[in-house]
Amino acid sequence: MTHTTGTPLIDWTAVRDGVLAEEPFGWCLIRDTFDPVTASAIEEQFPSEGFVVTERPSGTPGAKGYRTHNLPLVTADRLDERAASLLTPLWRALLDGLRSPEYRAAVTALTGRDVTGCELEIRAVRYPAGAWIDPHTDRADKVVTQTWYFNSDWSPEYRGQLLVLGSDDVTDVRTEVLPGAGDSVVLCPSENSWHAVAPVAESTPVDRRVLLLHFVRPGNAEPSPR
Repeated sequence: MTHTTGTPLIDWTAVRDGVLAEEPFGWCLIRDTFDPVTASAIEEQFPSEGFVVTERPSGTPGAKGYRTHNLPLVTADRLDERAASLLTPLWRALLDGLRSPEYRAAVTALTGRDVTGCELEIRAVRYPAGAWIDPHTDRADKVVTQTWYFNSDWSPEYRGQLLVLGSDDVTDVRTEVLPGAGDSVVLCPSENSWHAVAPVAESTPVDRRVLLLHFVRPGNAEPSPR
């Protein structure tokens, strides 16, 4: 698939018109931000090289445990040219759209949080079998987080759900979100925004594929998977 210059890949209206839940904290599941052909092409062309394993054991004092494979693409609004060289033209166009004023305007309209002056972090993340993230609320400097999933063949038995929690207790699950192709979740970090990623089942034949974005207060952007 080739992308026509000037044609938005992402339906900004779908982002802007999402319905933000208030309980247990501000969050939203958004579907159909891409047309089916585009979503399939983005999934097929998801990056496969350059990922670095990041991990911290569960039970680390004062910090969450996790294991993921990360490819930082944008840090403090700056495109990582080395990482970008690994991307297809379609993915380069996707990053261009996510770095646009239109995207910031849509997120601001959805959340009521002005991200105009925030710095943007973007990374591709792979969760192979056994990967997970413990309950956490996100760093205090994060204003809005958005996650896109690219797994059209994901089965519930693979696990790897996003867990929207009512507390720091991983069993206090209020909602589970499977990583469906083109689906997206927006989170508004707060002291109560507890969430986690359930461990991907050891028998899972494919990686959980995620595009993760953070709007961060200026001067705080970093590529660390917190």
